[in-house]
Amino acid sequence: MKPVPTLRQAARSLLGDCAGNATIEFVLIAPALFYLVFTIGELGVIMTRSAMLDRGMSVAVRDLRLGLTPGVTHDQIKDRICEAAFLLGSCDEVLMLELVPLPDAASYPPGQVACVDRSSEITPVTTFNPGARSEIMLVRACLVADPLFPGVGLGAMLPKDASGGYAILAQSAFMNEPE
Repeated sequence: MKPVPTLRQAARSLLGDCAGNATIEFVLIAPALFYLVFTIGELGVIMTRSAMLDRGMSVAVRDLRLGLTPGVTHDQIKDRICEAAFLLGSCDEVLMLELVPLPDAASYPPGQVACVDRSSEITPVTTFNPGARSEIMLVRACLVADPLFPGVGLGAMLPKDASGGYAILAQSAFMNEPE
């Protein structure tokens, strides 16, 4: 019969065993690594969405500035932005536009950019004034998007609305062509 090891012998045997070292290192390092990967992924998606919204705004504002679409409406500009800005999902449902004339180059409209409230059936009213010839115009857009990883990393830290989406803003100014 084999002798029963003493407590000291059993402890020495366990402390000398290195079989679980890799698991302990993984448990200590993995959460930080996953946090970093999810944060970088979320940041990449936010930057891509922002760049696409800026691209859509640039294309639509270029058409406005050159007067390619006379008598333009809110929905036409919104459609043009969404058409030029791919990778934004259901862009026409979550995009809010504001077009206002600026009395002079130093003035700026008061208040924040209005965004779509997806938790409410009522759409807020925004100003849409195509302006007169030789007038400086400001276009502001707000797109509400859902985080890719809402509970981890940057996705958890973003300021969100009641529906869990965050706002991506874009703005552009131009002068209407003189007659």
